[in-house]
Amino acid sequence: MRRRRVGLAATVVLGVACGTPPAPVTAPPAGPVVVPIELYHNRVYLPARINASAPVTLVLDNGASVSGVQDAVARALGIRPSRKATLTGNGQSAMSIALADHVTFDVGGAAIREPFVAILPYDEFARHEGRLNAGVLGKDTFARFVVDVDYAAHTLTLRNPATFAYDGSGVVIPLHVRRDATGAWMAARIALPGAGPVDARLGLDMGTYSALRLYTPFVRRRGLLGTRPGAVAAYGFGLGGEFPVRLTRVPSLDIAGLHVDGPVAELSVADSGATARDDVDGTIGGAILRRYRVIVDYAHKRMILEPNAEASMPFAADMSGLVLDAAGPRFSTITVGHVIAASPAIEAGFAVGDQVMSIDDARVDTLGLARVQAMMSRRAAYRVLVARGNSMVELILHTRPIV
Repeated sequence: MRRRRVGLAATVVLGVACGTPPAPVTAPPAGPVVVPIELYHNRVYLPARINASAPVTLVLDNGASVSGVQDAVARALGIRPSRKATLTGNGQSAMSIALADHVTFDVGGAAIREPFVAILPYDEFARHEGRLNAGVLGKDTFARFVVDVDYAAHTLTLRNPATFAYDGSGVVIPLHVRRDATGAWMAARIALPGAGPVDARLGLDMGTYSALRLYTPFVRRRGLLGTRPGAVAAYGFGLGGEFPVRLTRVPSLDIAGLHVDGPVAELSVADSGATARDDVDGTIGGAILRRYRVIVDYAHKRMILEPNAEASMPFAADMSGLVLDAAGPRFSTITVGHVIAASPAIEAGFAVGDQVMSIDDARVDTLGLARVQAMMSRRAAYRVLVARGNSMVELILHTRPIV
């Protein structure tokens, strides 16, 4: 098997270094295609079929320059690898993966026949995400359709760019779309206290959970850690595992006619992985996008945002200092992966390796990781029962803003 090098520019952003992959064959439907979506951890999960399979769930990600199929799903569907590749994701560890030829994704009758896809190991990603998905629907969807995601209505609409005309009142943001449609970025201005505003090239990343993520070269070049001495050491994650960040809250973000107050920013300090690259300065992701109806129109090099009821709400952030992992058949075993320094979790006595059993008598195995994380983003006092070694320990956690 030949080996290719594949770069993951965002959560599942794939770029093949040996040249631009051949274009997919797209079978467009007669009119717009509308499918329901689920919003989970600020990502868009949608129903689809792979090679005429039963319905499965995919993640929508404009940054994925090659669509992907989870390795276990590929085996079950008889999708055979044809060659090897090296994948570099948001995490700091490079991964050896396989590529497979001629796979068809069907979304509500819109069929995209990919010349090749990535076969992706999702186990570690799922441990942080708290659920599995069958794969990722990547850039070819955005190259062939106008992609309309109504986060509030929980719908995805695919439209023909040749006949699409927008007549609404949303904010139109110019996009710089790469020639091979492997990504798009926009000009932005970020307000920083004590340092004045800074200009940035921010990639559009529908496949990531964060609001604003700034990459290591930009953070260092602009001296952002020096301007934000209160930034909190934490961890982001993606394919390839974790990467170190500093969490902070910036006063505002301006992109064309869009003004965003107080988004939480991840300042990457990783030395490897996608967040250490320098072709863009960072990304805006799902925590911002979910506040709008988002129309991505690569054909006309624009994104259109119509605000929904969440647009004026403050940005939530973890108030506990706990970085949690999920495991087990239903991801119902939740353990402490990291405890952030000088946080409420430290004060409460949490330790790495603690298994969280219940919160205020509600069993964690019925709550799930996403609901637990949502609880940890609210100011409250919680009684948390953890298993530590052979003992059960009750801890009192007083959550409070840490960024």
